[in-house]
Amino acid sequence: MPLVDLPLAKLREYRPELTAEKDFDSFWQRQLEVSRTFPLNARLQEVEYPVSSVKVYDLVYDGADGTPVHGWYVVPAEAQGPLPVIVRYHGYSGNRGRPNELLHWASMGLAALAIDTRGQGGLTPDLARYPEGSAVGWMSLGIADPNTYYYKQVYIDCVRALDFVCARPEIDVSRIAVYGGSQGGGLTLAVAGIDDRPKVAMPVYPFLCDFRRSVEIHSTGPYPEIKNWFRRFDPEHLQEEQVYRTLSYFDGMNFAPRIKARTLMAITLQDTTCPPSTCFAAYNHLAAEKELKIYHDYGHEGLPFHEEAMMWFVHQHL
Repeated sequence: MPLVDLPLAKLREYRPELTAEKDFDSFWQRQLEVSRTFPLNARLQEVEYPVSSVKVYDLVYDGADGTPVHGWYVVPAEAQGPLPVIVRYHGYSGNRGRPNELLHWASMGLAALAIDTRGQGGLTPDLARYPEGSAVGWMSLGIADPNTYYYKQVYIDCVRALDFVCARPEIDVSRIAVYGGSQGGGLTLAVAGIDDRPKVAMPVYPFLCDFRRSVEIHSTGPYPEIKNWFRRFDPEHLQEEQVYRTLSYFDGMNFAPRIKARTLMAITLQDTTCPPSTCFAAYNHLAAEKELKIYHDYGHEGLPFHEEAMMWFVHQHL
């Protein structure tokens, strides 16, 4: 088995110093307060679907800046009583997927929601404005300031997905789970760190963690966008500290100690996009009840067997 990162024994001990600024919590509290001043304006339209046991809805709600966020909302057709709910966030450049990808949750008696990440591969645009240019992709949009950085509105969009489900009369707001892989794993950590409503969090090889090390050692994936930003706009790295200060507000490692949800994380040891050590950086800082699945021979790829592990985790803990 090739070694793409540290040996496993060292990964289990890898716990770099947190990079959160003193105003990390107040920064995110301020973003939540601003978000709450803007209505969701949620619009649901039931769509015809060839599975009679579920109802499928095309959802649109407004981000805090007015961006229309698209999602799929799937509910068991004959549900009795308040339902637990699970919210899925997708990987980089992806989209909300298709309703069939949520059917296993509905078959377990959960409502399920999957949303787009703004400006990426789905119907959701990005109406945010950025004060300067960027490298191709989304990683460097507004990177000089946490108040203008792309992922600020993305994280708030994801929290507003919780606002939507908590406003639904069929939902038990004490039984919320969040999950996703890669970028979706990073979004899962962020949402569970910003908001204490999730009771279960299931990040799979989370992206957006331990930024400095990720940029230094990755060999595939989106992190080159940050290097390309430096190549184009700051070849001498004169703004390096400011860039990493911005990224510290969005680092899953810094959210980890703030998470209260029971957490199941999956890490693949052959991952060159989200290097294992960067995922361990977040996992080892988790203070909540947690479990870890390590897949020694897998990289940044689909893990259908782990989907079943998440189903069991939800069955046991939600």
